[in-house]
Amino acid sequence: MASLFECSVSRRHDEGASVTGRSIPPDPGTLEMAHAAKCELAEKTLRLFGSLRLRVTGFSMLPSVWPGDLLLIRRRVIKQIYPGDIVLFARHGRLIAHRVVFKTDDPEAPSLITRGDARPSQDSAIGPAELLGKVSAVLRGGEWIQPSRRLSFGARTVAMLVSRSGRAAGMLSRLRAIRCRPCEREALCQR
Repeated sequence: MASLFECSVSRRHDEGASVTGRSIPPDPGTLEMAHAAKCELAEKTLRLFGSLRLRVTGFSMLPSVWPGDLLLIRRRVIKQIYPGDIVLFARHGRLIAHRVVFKTDDPEAPSLITRGDARPSQDSAIGPAELLGKVSAVLRGGEWIQPSRRLSFGARTVAMLVSRSGRAAGMLSRLRAIRCRPCEREALCQR
């Protein structure tokens, strides 16, 4: 399962240990602990303050959500979530934002089934303990956008293409970066 928020943990090159001038890559166990700590911090922030902003780094929600977008997440419980909503959940020390495709009606064991728009398969069920909140807005190019509950035909076509080819996701992301760079510079200069 792809994580939408694969936050990178990095040190400056002069902070890392080195052997004969080469940096030693960080220990995978340390990275996993850092990801788990970020998930815990996000969960506590949402519970205490009710909202959180996170920057997107993955491709699993293309074209609805792009790498570099900023998501505004608001704390919600399963009763407040509906199919089509994009939700944030924690799983295996990762934060993941995917679209709800199905919601169970079982009051004893409520759950959500999600899937990234650009993923070929659904995620396993999400319980109340894993659900962190709902994506209520996306900041892209200096403007807040309300996420749509349904994908247009064109968006479904792009999502299908990306789900079948990782190379397509990379190419789309690079094309978008080239196209949007002047727009983002203008937005920054107008502030």
